Amino acid sequence: MCLYLTTSKGLYKYNLKENILIKIIGNWSKGLFKKPSKGFFGICEDNNKNQIITASREKFSIKNFYNKSTDLLLHFYDPINKMVVDKVTVKNIYDVHQIFYHNMKIYLTDTGKNRVQVYNCETKKIESFIDIGPNRNNYNHVNAIYVDKNKILIGLNNGNKENLKNAQIIEIDPNNITNNNLDALNVGKIIELKDIFHTHDIEKIGDDYFVSASEDGNLISLNQLSAIKKLPIWTRGITKNKDYIFVGKSGIASRKLRHSRYYDGMVSVLSRNDLNLVNELNIPKIGQLNDILYYESSK
Repeated sequence: MCLYLTTSKGLYKYNLKENILIKIIGNWSKGLFKKPSKGFFGICEDNNKNQIITASREKFSIKNFYNKSTDLLLHFYDPINKMVVDKVTVKNIYDVHQIFYHNMKIYLTDTGKNRVQVYNCETKKIESFIDIGPNRNNYNHVNAIYVDKNKILIGLNNGNKENLKNAQIIEIDPNNITNNNLDALNVGKIIELKDIFHTHDIEKIGDDYFVSASEDGNLISLNQLSAIKKLPIWTRGITKNKDYIFVGKSGIASRKLRHSRYYDGMVSVLSRNDLNLVNELNIPKIGQLNDILYYESSK
């Protein structure tokens, strides 16, 4: 019974029974943006829960259409045997955030290019793109993704100063996805999140979907289109088990300093029955906490 955490300093495992933090993959070395950190961001698991998949931002790509593209490294980790079983480089994906696995495909938020890239785990190639309009700049700050057989939900943070407005969710019918580029604005339904800003994450909880409004610390219900729980500000990452909902939190810092190793993270533990706060887990000196995943094994 544990949480896997992606942070500025790598991938960590937090044992919930023993309250022990263990480093799984460390990357505290000089990386992007002239800082000693590359950054682990999105995390998900395959449909059989045999592998945990996490994405790290590795290095700037050779110029190829976009000046600030970064090469993404997907790490496939076996939590039972405690080993990385594969690493795959995805070139020219800029500023990945949340990722999601569904039916042998990994949906990767390509935040800096305003789209989602769809990676096929069988061919080990990007097979298609879900664009948000024709603009390939960081206009909507696409940073959240959820996929099942009935729907695809894409979160638009809309927090950029040139496009500061209410956050939105785009809902798409998965049957519209082909091996060609798709413009979500042409085929999807836009869900407006009125007076809700700086959103991250989409997590299915029962028959609802929860989103975090990071700057305010609010937990948002998509069924109600409103805040249902106030938490400490700068929330990042939502996961759950049958009894609890876990919501991550980063340290508060300027963009320039937020990846510092001196910043702590935190995870709020909420009861699924009534959303009451059960516990707060301190995660020391990890830099920015970016995403979390609950994992339970019988071994």
